[in-house]
Amino acid sequence: MPGRRAHPRGWGPALVLMLVLALVLPALFLAGCGVQGEGDRLAAQARALWEAGVYGDAARNFVTLADLYPNSPLAEESLYLAASLYHHYIRDSEQAARLYQNLAVSFPKGQYFFEARENLAMVYEDSDHSRHRALQIYQQLLLAPEMAGRADYLRFKIGELNLQLGKMDQARLEFRDLLIKRPNSKFAPKTYYLVGYSYYLEKRFNLALAVFRGTARKFPGTPIAIRSEFFVADTLEDQGKMKLALKSFRALKNRYPFPDIIKRRIRTLRARIRRGVR
Repeated sequence: MPGRRAHPRGWGPALVLMLVLALVLPALFLAGCGVQGEGDRLAAQARALWEAGVYGDAARNFVTLADLYPNSPLAEESLYLAASLYHHYIRDSEQAARLYQNLAVSFPKGQYFFEARENLAMVYEDSDHSRHRALQIYQQLLLAPEMAGRADYLRFKIGELNLQLGKMDQARLEFRDLLIKRPNSKFAPKTYYLVGYSYYLEKRFNLALAVFRGTARKFPGTPIAIRSEFFVADTLEDQGKMKLALKSFRALKNRYPFPDIIKRRIRTLRARIRRGVR
């Protein structure tokens, strides 16, 4: 999307924010956009505070700059940086959400509009009470032509949030839509797994087993395949198929990332089999 900064693949949000700050703050400091006097001072203070790791004061300076110069080209950028600092560094979700909302309302055609909306959805995801609001934002973003390059991610998030909200049928519909439209998407492995997991949560164990086994076969050697194999073993145990479950857990030895869990499950299953417990 023209004017929108895509996060480089594999970079965490804090690292991306640090790069944005490093690129933007010198321009603020030099007042290349025409802000003079007090704006220069606030920009310089924000830069110094950020570099010193005093993120709260840096964020407040950015907010003050945006409040004092709402019509300046610096205002949108300042709001975005302040919101990002509260979001990723200060961990103040309420303040981050307020600033992302303010930015989207104040600059509906700005370069950070869609990024602010997506980041706001991320903030809402962190709370059970606001997760439905995150879902609504992702659904709106999916309809925006400017977000076409993020469509796979947005479809996945919509499915995942429906799953977290207990809307299993809707989650599976969303996941199916993603897999039909983009079968080779990088989100396909986890999407297959979550379909299986949705059946597992509903205790529809035969369907869960079929999907988990299919996921492990389709993506061999991947972390999702290993996780699916774990749930194959777990589901077999839930069905009372102790010997098959034991065999499946044994097959995960030296491959599952948490070996102590596998050892404990094997030990428990052996004891249950000896006692004849289903």
